[in-house]
Amino acid sequence: MKLIRTKALLQSLKSIPDYRVDTGKIEYPLHEVLFMTLFALIKGNTTFKDIFSWMIYNKDNAILKEIFDKEEITIPSKSTYHRLLINTDNNALEKVFREFFFPFIAQENIAIDGKWLRGSDVNGQYTQERHKAILNILDKDIKIVFAHKFLDKNKSSEITALKEVLNDNIFSNEGQIFSFDALLTQSEILNTIDEQGNRYIAKLKDNQKHLKEKAIKTIEEFNQPTDRVDDEDSYLTENNKRVSRKVEVFQNKSADLVMYHENFQNIQSLIKVTKTLTNAQTGEVTISTQYLMANFKTTAKEFLQKILQHWRVETYHYHLDMLTEEDDHIAYKEPFSIAILRSFTVNLYQLFLNENKDKKVLLTGKTTMADIKRNALYRDDFSVQLIESNYAD
Repeated sequence: MKLIRTKALLQSLKSIPDYRVDTGKIEYPLHEVLFMTLFALIKGNTTFKDIFSWMIYNKDNAILKEIFDKEEITIPSKSTYHRLLINTDNNALEKVFREFFFPFIAQENIAIDGKWLRGSDVNGQYTQERHKAILNILDKDIKIVFAHKFLDKNKSSEITALKEVLNDNIFSNEGQIFSFDALLTQSEILNTIDEQGNRYIAKLKDNQKHLKEKAIKTIEEFNQPTDRVDDEDSYLTENNKRVSRKVEVFQNKSADLVMYHENFQNIQSLIKVTKTLTNAQTGEVTISTQYLMANFKTTAKEFLQKILQHWRVETYHYHLDMLTEEDDHIAYKEPFSIAILRSFTVNLYQLFLNENKDKKVLLTGKTTMADIKRNALYRDDFSVQLIESNYAD
């Protein structure tokens, strides 16, 4: 069995510093514990209890022995295992995560959104701890998260974290398109993106009334939109409602700026999205309107595609909750290490799906995220294959 990338990953995990002082007496190497945690997650073990039980029952696993290149694998006690996870250097583990996935990404269309780690609700002995959240940075073209920022659960920390992202050269290559929810429609953020030569599509929020009202007033002064498109690919939601969208774009044909604002520079496009929900059973129709702005020009069809792509980060969050049960995981203190490993797992599922979506390569005959997880559960060799596949080719 090919183990080139797997052993390279194990070697990368060795770079994470161990918090234990007397390293000469360590029976349970941190890199092995972290790898086994990831492997258990890939195989569908989602809770702390299930992961630990899987490790206990797989200490004689032949594939793990081959990966670790040792005859005997030792497993820590449950309490020691918990201490190892909560004391793992999250930034060092994040570095390993980024280095593994960066070769696969296009990094042209980026969605940024925060996710509250619900299992970090303050309780019990950790009443002095704050709720934790994580800012996920997703490549919309291949649908994987390629980086995280760690934060406390409050609005200002999400904004601060995004500012740090924009100031990091890794995320600010010229020409990228950033999209994010209305919370992050801040002048400092959007102007920084514009000055870096990147592009943005930003939602306008109700509590920023001056900006939104000015955008609506500007749109109303147009006799007709510069361009428009009706989403022909309407779809049925889980709530049995049919969704369709109309996108209207308003631009100044004789100049770049479509609207001047004293705080926001270079507003080139205003976008009005009319969403129609039709109840398939009752025929009841609900219409909502959303306004966005962008610092570049393109067609209504292209804007529609970019706007719809943004919701892929919400789909990613859905996979984290459904496939790895992130919302049910209790980790009152330092939940970020296990959160990174969950993202690692969902990324591997998604990359395999991208490569094999229309192929019958699984024993079940289907290629869905759930079936990929199901096959990993029963086949160690397939779990290794998810790590070994070079999706960058």
